[in-house]
Amino acid sequence: MKLGIIGLGAISPYFVEAVERSASFTLAAVCDTAEAKTEPFAGRGVPAFTRYQDLLDAGLCDAVVITLPNNLHAEVAEAALDAGLSVCCEKPLAVTTADAARMTEAAQRNDGVLFTAFHRRYNTNLVALQQQLPADPGQIEHVRVRYHENITEHMGGEHWYLNPDQCGGGCVIDNGPNALDEARFLLGDLTLTDASIGDIRSGAEFCAELDLNSADGVPVRVELDWALPTGEVKDVTVRLRNGETLHADMLASYEGFKASLSHEYDGILADFRRAVETGASYRDPGPDLVALVEEAYRIGRTKHTRLRMPSKNPVSTKVVRLLFHITEDRGMTLSPWGSRAVSVGEIHELVTTTDRPRAEGDKVNRAGFVGFVEFQDPAMLCRGDEVWVRQAGRPDRRIGTLAGFDECHYPNHYNVLIDSDRLWTAGDIDLKPGDEIRFVEGPQEEIG
Repeated sequence: MKLGIIGLGAISPYFVEAVERSASFTLAAVCDTAEAKTEPFAGRGVPAFTRYQDLLDAGLCDAVVITLPNNLHAEVAEAALDAGLSVCCEKPLAVTTADAARMTEAAQRNDGVLFTAFHRRYNTNLVALQQQLPADPGQIEHVRVRYHENITEHMGGEHWYLNPDQCGGGCVIDNGPNALDEARFLLGDLTLTDASIGDIRSGAEFCAELDLNSADGVPVRVELDWALPTGEVKDVTVRLRNGETLHADMLASYEGFKASLSHEYDGILADFRRAVETGASYRDPGPDLVALVEEAYRIGRTKHTRLRMPSKNPVSTKVVRLLFHITEDRGMTLSPWGSRAVSVGEIHELVTTTDRPRAEGDKVNRAGFVGFVEFQDPAMLCRGDEVWVRQAGRPDRRIGTLAGFDECHYPNHYNVLIDSDRLWTAGDIDLKPGDEIRFVEGPQEEIG
């Protein structure tokens, strides 16, 4: 099979070397807009082009590999399929489901093959893990996939990875497809249930946590991180209901930076050859992974907070009156508001409770009264904020998290409701007038 490679960036050497090791492929042409990248191939007698349209029109290839920035995949793949060539496209297949659909339709109308290169599914350690899994998925309690690296060590000078317009995002669209495909390789089809993104830098997320379920109900957590100081962690852990743990480290036994990739890209080409031999009936999983990534962004971007990113300053208050009583039948009601804006100088009442109110209208009967505080800073109080007592000569103490607000005394003041493990009062905390109570944004979750 005569193969052309379009895009000579950081990934292309692994394809070139795999072609050279394969008896089933010949490198027939290469293309890159940078002549400095094509010149070494032309010097070896491999036809080189700076426009992908010229490579397609030359009629030299049976198939092409696309290793371009993600935002170019759809355009080039559609053109190649319309030219009658089979296409092996680096993950992600496309940035959007609409683009993936365009590519799939191009394959269908030309009876062509569209194949996404998910290299980790060919990793020997992952394959060994798959063979260890119990036949009954009900025996699997949980699966965790970690894909952590320092992105700057992996870019190979290709700065488009850090440009969301070209990459489509950050670690979710870059590492996410491989990590999700690992779970899919082990468990089958996946449904996304939740997603959180964070550590946003110039619009690109550097960490994310994705929660999914397999069709058999196995929960999966995918952890993505572009921000390791150095090195990489790429593994899968399967916890069984009998307490046993199965593990695959993608990098184990492969010494050296990216040393595991050689055999994985050999696997890509071998599978691509089989897909081409299968013909138009081949069904590529790439569009399914594009849909999962798109849904992860949809969910993650609707959230008000971001992982590893504080969104507000701590708020300081001063105790102006102490309260010492406890009641079991107070009859307060949780308001619908998840947050309230408070001006400097306002005074509000702090109330601890063990009732765990969560939804609008929930009753709060068990209450411990702490006192009234004056706000020293302009504040946005939000559910989940941690409440800390700060006193001279003592370590800071956490008394609970903000559960919400009761408005029975408003507009005179809010009852600020604090979820606690007991009904704290000023006496229990040993408060004094003038002591400081701080509201601090809840702890930022760490990957790992």
